[in-house]
Amino acid sequence: MKGRYRNLSIRKKILLAILAFSLLLVGSTTAITVQISRNTLKNQLIYNRKMSTGWLQDRLGLETKDYVNQFYSFEVNKETKSIIMDWCKTGKNLDYTSKLQLISAMNTVISMDSNINSIELYNLKTKQVLVAKRSKADMEEAEEKLKFWEERDKSLQTNIVFKRDGKEIVIAHQVYDFYENVPVALITMKIRPYEIQDILENIKTTEDESVMLFNDEGELIEADYSKSDSKIKTFDFADIMKRFRAGKEQEFYYKDNFWFYRSVNRGKLVILFAVPGFVITNAMRQMLMAGLIIAGIAVIISIAGSVLYSGIFSKPIIALAEKMQTAMINSYSEEMPADRKDEIGVLQNSFNLMMERNQRLIKQEYQSKIEKREAQVRALQAQINPHFMHNTLQTIGGIALEKNVTKIYDMTTSLSDIMRYSLNFTREMVCLREEIRYLQEYLNIQNERFDNRIEFEVQVKKELLEYVVPKLILQPILENSLEHGLINKAGAWRIQLKATLTKENDLLLQISDNGIGLSKERLGQIKDILGKDAGNALKTSSHIGLGNVHSRIRLRYAEAKYGVTIESRPGEGTSVCVLTKAIKENKNDIGESSDY
Repeated sequence: MKGRYRNLSIRKKILLAILAFSLLLVGSTTAITVQISRNTLKNQLIYNRKMSTGWLQDRLGLETKDYVNQFYSFEVNKETKSIIMDWCKTGKNLDYTSKLQLISAMNTVISMDSNINSIELYNLKTKQVLVAKRSKADMEEAEEKLKFWEERDKSLQTNIVFKRDGKEIVIAHQVYDFYENVPVALITMKIRPYEIQDILENIKTTEDESVMLFNDEGELIEADYSKSDSKIKTFDFADIMKRFRAGKEQEFYYKDNFWFYRSVNRGKLVILFAVPGFVITNAMRQMLMAGLIIAGIAVIISIAGSVLYSGIFSKPIIALAEKMQTAMINSYSEEMPADRKDEIGVLQNSFNLMMERNQRLIKQEYQSKIEKREAQVRALQAQINPHFMHNTLQTIGGIALEKNVTKIYDMTTSLSDIMRYSLNFTREMVCLREEIRYLQEYLNIQNERFDNRIEFEVQVKKELLEYVVPKLILQPILENSLEHGLINKAGAWRIQLKATLTKENDLLLQISDNGIGLSKERLGQIKDILGKDAGNALKTSSHIGLGNVHSRIRLRYAEAKYGVTIESRPGEGTSVCVLTKAIKENKNDIGESSDY
């Protein structure tokens, strides 16, 4: 062999040497490139599913919180909560007025969500149920309807529970008497599953994947199964979820499937996402075959062909891998060229589509948060104290009995001005001058009620009257002073309003009274309430005025320094400070001034 090589021409020797070198170089280079590309592609495809599962977890978390807020709307409203407690604790039949008020509250929730078919309010003592549907509402006997709740494990949570009932999803929430710590009522909503079905379908990249949704008891709530593999339905999902709970990993490979697991809202819902192994393999198969063919052609043709085809083959994959590693969803604007028709073009198209879909979903989520925040502001602003209206009407009736026509006229005028001002929702911001004028009309009525015992002092410089504040921001504080601080105090009642600019150029409003003050324990409770986030304001059953004011300011200005603070000493009085941004009135922003 050695002698034959020596006898070959130099051209053949070079050719053999080039072929040997090209075989070694191209073969090893191709093998390394294919292996790296294969691993990169596999990891990226799995990472895409992780992102999709994480997005589904966040989306279902928002949906769960929305339904929790809808349930709490029945408990936040004092009058509704009082009716429920009276009916469910005493076992008395609902009178017509109370029944109508409950149905009205239930119909309000139904009308705000097109997915809700009905709402049912169960009396756990009498086993009666008040059912409100879109077409009618009536009182029924619970009979077997409560069986699912009575058979539920008592150690599980009762805040929000999901069950499947035929074509509907039942969402349940138990109402407690917190003083005695006993359940008194159960509220359920029956919803259409179409929105959840759309959400599950949207996270699937191929029809071969399956996504399942379970409740905290391991029961299937909704699923979107693979169109090609019917065996997925026979899996022991309880065993799979047990494996996930036993370990720290949220994804693993088991029985020819990649499994992804997520817990929603501390286990109230559980997501299982199954991706068959062949989905990942098929996505890489064409790319691997093309690599082998190109490598063979490159060795046969020449080193130049090998280098050329190697460059053509590897360059777009490397570019795509780098783009995948460095691209940020929120700043991704330049799409990768996707004019190829082979597997690389499919991968480029898939990547562009994934980034576009994720950007769209993020925008939808942000828009949903903005709309929810605006709705919270409107809801907080729209609260009206029915006790004040009731007491006002009683006062007018008493004056009417005395036949004092002038006083009746003054009271009616003040009440008309108050209603016109408070029920006008076209503006959220008003100048301080208008807010003080509203307080004076309010105190005119209260002074008739309390025999002119209230002395109201305003210490506000003229230039500060043109600064704007959130509408109805002071009246709840004034009302708290009367109802909790002055009502049990003998002698004159003095309330003082001060307005100043701080060193940081913020507007500080201070309302002080000479009432009986608050105990240290009660003051600490109120400070704890004010220390919570703005979304918890509507959950407060007492001193809701302070929570209302604090939450409206915090929802408008995110800085921690803004909001309400309170100080009080027993027997000396209470002082409430409201810190907000100092902004002068701009008619283009808040609309034309009213007549006040």
